[in-house]
Order: sequence, then structure tokens, then C-alpha cells
Amino acid sequence: MLYRTLVAILLVGLTASASLTASAGQAASLPPSEIQILGKALTFLDPPLAGETTVAIVYAAGNLDSQHDAEALAAEIGSGLRIGEAVLTPLVVSSATLASSRFSLVITATGAASVPVIEAARAQHALCVTADLAAVEAGTCTMAIHSTRRVEIFVNRAAVSQAGLTFATAFRMMVHEL
Repeated sequence: MLYRTLVAILLVGLTASASLTASAGQAASLPPSEIQILGKALTFLDPPLAGETTVAIVYAAGNLDSQHDAEALAAEIGSGLRIGEAVLTPLVVSSATLASSRFSLVITATGAASVPVIEAARAQHALCVTADLAAVEAGTCTMAIHSTRRVEIFVNRAAVSQAGLTFATAFRMMVHEL
């Protein structure tokens, strides 16, 4: 009887803890370590970003999980993240309104990488970054960053060229070009 009571108390406690964690906010699709890696990668852009730089953090229109992810990504960047000579300022924006926004860099939230997003990025000669390797393989985003076991950066060569972007040769030797 005591055993059953203890198990019931533990289950109630675990359920409450899980629900508090979920309501406190979700983890961003690009964790802080990958945002730092992105910052290092941006220093290899030629010409490098400089001054006040708007980062469009795009969520899939009508997708609440994607919007929450975008908000978590914006919170990781904060009110101004210094990268070299640039200060990144996040702008959370729907994929439906991205084309009418002004930005120098795009980070896609979960499920937001799409043809309209990459077209808007190309129009502004902006790098599109995601955690979704399949999106980079499909050409709907330019760069994916993964750092689970080791740091890996995947770049879609055609997407880079179509956006008119150039990376230093040293960077191209460190990444996986698709």
C-alpha cells in the first residue's frame, strides 16, 4: 500500500513538473551553442555583415509551434547580439509577410523553410539558416548547423550562388557543400 502511494505521488509530481516545463517555454530549434557557431560562420561572409543588422526569424504562417520556436530563437539572440562589426537584432516575422520585410539574415523556425522564404532571402542577398538539413538539401534554405556530436555546417552551394553570397575559401574548406 505504501509503495502504491509513493508511486502515485511520484507520478503526480512528474506530471506537474512536465507541464510546468512545457508552459515555461520551448527550446529553440537552434540552441545557444548553434547560434554561437552561426556567429562564427558569419565572420566568413565576404563582405562581412556590419552595423545594425536585422535578423528575420521566420515562422510558418498559421503554425503555433513554429511561432513559439521563432520567439525562442529571438529570445536567444536577445536585443542585440554582437558578431564582429555587426549587431544582430531579431525580427519575428511570418513566412506570409517576410517578402515585405527588410533584413540581412534569415533564421527559419521549425517548419518555416520554404520556396517563398528562400526567394525573399535571395531578393535581399541574405543568408538563410536553419536546423533542418532536409531544407538545405532541397534548396529552401542556405545553411544548416548541427552540433550534437560534433560541429557540422551544411551549405547549399546553389542557394549561396543564387543569393549572391560569397564565403571565404577557408570557410568553404570547413563545411559540407551540398
